[in-house]
Amino acid sequence: MITKRAILILFLFAALVSSIPHPNLQKREKLGFVATVLFNENDIKGVATFTQFSSKVCRATVQFNTGFTSSNDDIYTFKAGNHDITPNNFIVKPPGIAAFRKDFTSFTCKSLVGKKFTVKRGNKVIGEEEIKEA
Repeated sequence: MITKRAILILFLFAALVSSIPHPNLQKREKLGFVATVLFNENDIKGVATFTQFSSKVCRATVQFNTGFTSSNDDIYTFKAGNHDITPNNFIVKPPGIAAFRKDFTSFTCKSLVGKKFTVKRGNKVIGEEEIKEA
């Protein structure tokens, strides 16, 4: 009889513990806001994603498949609203670029929604689209 009670108590304890959400997971659910911008018109095609990685870090992930005609990475700039998000080094393999990731602490991802994401080659805008909530 004690064995059955012990098993029942252990089962109830396991059920109770597994039904309580882990505090770190609750905190993480409040984070994770995502904003995106899709370039799918004209000569430039690609995507940029902004994910609120932590309460202080907005992570940008950017990749383009077409629209980059020069392999010189110094002539390209990327802006999200008024924020320059151009990485120090990134790989340009015409017609596209390798994906890059960069973290920012000076703004939140949510603050970018409704602003423009602009790609320039020199002084010429080669792509500009609105950043939207995913």
